[in-house]
Amino acid sequence: MLASRQVNAQLPAVSSLWPNPATAESLSIRVKCTAIFRLLAVSLLFVGRASPQSAPAAQQDRSFNLGAPAPHPEDLSGIWEAPDGHGGAVGLHLILDTTTPADTRTLAGVPQKWLGLSVGLYHRTGPSLQALQEGSFSDSPRGGSVHFQGGRLTLNDADNDLDLRRVPGDRWAGRFHRHDFDANVTLSRPSQSSSPQPWIVGVWKTSRGVETTCLHIAQSSPGAFLAWSDTLSAMGAARQPPQVAKPPYSWERYGDLAAVEPA
Repeated sequence: MLASRQVNAQLPAVSSLWPNPATAESLSIRVKCTAIFRLLAVSLLFVGRASPQSAPAAQQDRSFNLGAPAPHPEDLSGIWEAPDGHGGAVGLHLILDTTTPADTRTLAGVPQKWLGLSVGLYHRTGPSLQALQEGSFSDSPRGGSVHFQGGRLTLNDADNDLDLRRVPGDRWAGRFHRHDFDANVTLSRPSQSSSPQPWIVGVWKTSRGVETTCLHIAQSSPGAFLAWSDTLSAMGAARQPPQVAKPPYSWERYGDLAAVEPA
């Protein structure tokens, strides 16, 4: 969190960048501060949250790990990268969907269950990830048969292959194949060694009603950023008319891609 660096900022707009029929959400973030910073306008572009009918746990295409415990979903979502040796980077993008009981009023200490894992592979040549650079798969028969078991992530496809293992330091190590790039790599969370880090780097949080959004922002190169967002719900705190059917569970989503562009 950015508690140690108190700033005044507003992140006013969110619109859709990646092809997705769902409507992107608007996001407003304010963090109170004691230090004085100029107002920075930031445009956030990310995939809207899909409807439950198209989630990986749909009856016709269930996740291989459906219903398994998901104790730390934030550790298995977001972006990891490795240099490609030519000034660009290859990357792994994970989106993890989980469920909690429908009467959940807070996620603190509440066990979450696996709903589905989406896996994106990309090879970017510039400082930012662009639309259509990413190929997407999921841990289901129709989604490309990604498997995650015992800390090992595998995928076998004509132009995309993974055989990665979690290693200490929040990293992945092993084979990464995306089109003409095929090598053993170590993928880490994106970061820059510049000091001090831009004030916008970190985790931002905003809540509206029963929904909370966490936005993770990392610096990929000077003046360029990579980001992902988590959308969390506590449906037990929602006020609903008695005639409205109670949902079977609360749906949590971790790792939606975002694009941050300081104005």
